[in-house]
Amino acid sequence: MREQWSPIEDMPIGADKWHDPTYQRILSQWQDLRPQLESTKLDKKIMDIWLEERQRRFAIETGQIEGLYVIPRGITEQLITEGLESVRLSHNMAAPEVEDDSLTGLLQDQKTALEMVFDTVAQRRSLSHTAFKEWHQLLTRHQATAAGRTLGGKRIGIPLLKGEYKLRPNNPRRPDGVVHQYCPPEQVRSELDRLLDMYAKIYEQNYATEVEAAWLHHRYIQIHPFQDGNGRTARLLMAYAYIRRGEFPPVIKADEKDKYIDALEEADAGDLHPFAQHLVRLAATSLDSAIVATKRVLKSARYYAHPNGDCTYKAPGENEWKRGPDEDNGLDM
Repeated sequence: MREQWSPIEDMPIGADKWHDPTYQRILSQWQDLRPQLESTKLDKKIMDIWLEERQRRFAIETGQIEGLYVIPRGITEQLITEGLESVRLSHNMAAPEVEDDSLTGLLQDQKTALEMVFDTVAQRRSLSHTAFKEWHQLLTRHQATAAGRTLGGKRIGIPLLKGEYKLRPNNPRRPDGVVHQYCPPEQVRSELDRLLDMYAKIYEQNYATEVEAAWLHHRYIQIHPFQDGNGRTARLLMAYAYIRRGEFPPVIKADEKDKYIDALEEADAGDLHPFAQHLVRLAATSLDSAIVATKRVLKSARYYAHPNGDCTYKAPGENEWKRGPDEDNGLDM
């Protein structure tokens, strides 16, 4: 059995009323604090560390959701703290088709691609085919193949076109045997043109960021323009929507993949609202964490706790930040 593909649809009627009041309150707090953070001459080390760790977490989780590799939670926290090249992972932590050297490359590429999204916003570049292809080429720089199947059902590796739209269908078969049909290769460019035109108008309207991000992510996934790497590119588009609004993109974790997929499937069935609600819950966590870090900068805190249990601190009477386990040295917690 095969599901019939259909062109993407515009924003649902009534979506302009989907603002989440709890998130709006948190966002208002951030908007009050942000000018103070930007104008102050205080040491912003804590905020810099927070931002760097947030980007590393995004990079690690986005590939893990796709099953490109599996990293235990403790090692994830160490990678977030120490850097993406700080831990040499054993081969049995990665999917068999990922070489050891490629794993570190994948992680770094995913972080660099997120940084490219920040640059795209900072340079006021609009979304375009060029942006899609640049992001995809970078995301897949250390990925040689895409997963495929022969007519007999055998799994094979298909050479991956990097930064180029698909030349063959990439329709997955679900566990129930139904084939989910994405946009045919010959219609990819025209569908993406429609997405870009729709989004330009959506951006000018009064939609909550999570609604805009949910629409952009989901409609892009419906097109599935590349042979592989579409999920990672869609999450960059989600991040783009948040960054463009001056907000922090949510991090979708691999251990919450089921909730994420369920929300996307509801969007497939015509209801985008649950996916927007899923994103807003995750975005609120990011924004809450950013507010905590900002407040610590504003009160000249001298201590930052890392995910792996270490801390970065500035001892009393010193101006240099150090890394190490916490000791009872009178630091402001």
